[in-house]
Amino acid sequence: MVKEMTYPGGTRVLVWRLEEEAPRLVALCREAGIVADDLLDLPVKRLREKAAERLLLHHALGHTVTLQHDGQGAPMVEGEGPANISITHTPVLVALAVNDSHVIGLDAEQTDRRQVIKVRSKFLNAAEQQFIAPGDLAAHVVAWTAKEAVIKAERNSAIDWTDGICLEPFIPETAGTTLVARCGNRRYRLTCRAVEGHYLTVAVPVTA
Repeated sequence: MVKEMTYPGGTRVLVWRLEEEAPRLVALCREAGIVADDLLDLPVKRLREKAAERLLLHHALGHTVTLQHDGQGAPMVEGEGPANISITHTPVLVALAVNDSHVIGLDAEQTDRRQVIKVRSKFLNAAEQQFIAPGDLAAHVVAWTAKEAVIKAERNSAIDWTDGICLEPFIPETAGTTLVARCGNRRYRLTCRAVEGHYLTVAVPVTA
């Protein structure tokens, strides 16, 4: 049900492929002592995502915590819990990253999402368009998740996708891809892995 992985920088990532219907997810929450009644009026898609989020947090920490969001919509844990978390959803997957020491960003996208190629000029700057070939689907999806992960780590949705985040040249690797990005005065190390038909990318700031 839950797949857990470790990433560089002390990050743990838990992945849940959403196959359960909403009533089953609510029942799992209740069995674990997780409040779920407040989710019952949500649309089914949102209910499934939120229930899975709470179950992943409980699985990661071993106890129930309250999930809040800051002014940018970034998730944070109220009370005892990891210092930093990041959450991502796709139509069939929910994933949670936790790190006790570093701000982190997490993003996932289906590996076959060809739409990103059609909008390459909206998220790749001129330099990136030079080393990412127009037909390289894997590189486009990896770059998309990398920039989204940096935005989540920055807690700033207003960052310009093209020139606000600059990726250094990279080549997608089957076993996992390591990238470096710059955002303002900060540099990020990003690790991308193929998981459950998705590219899952974690962004961690470089401190040294």
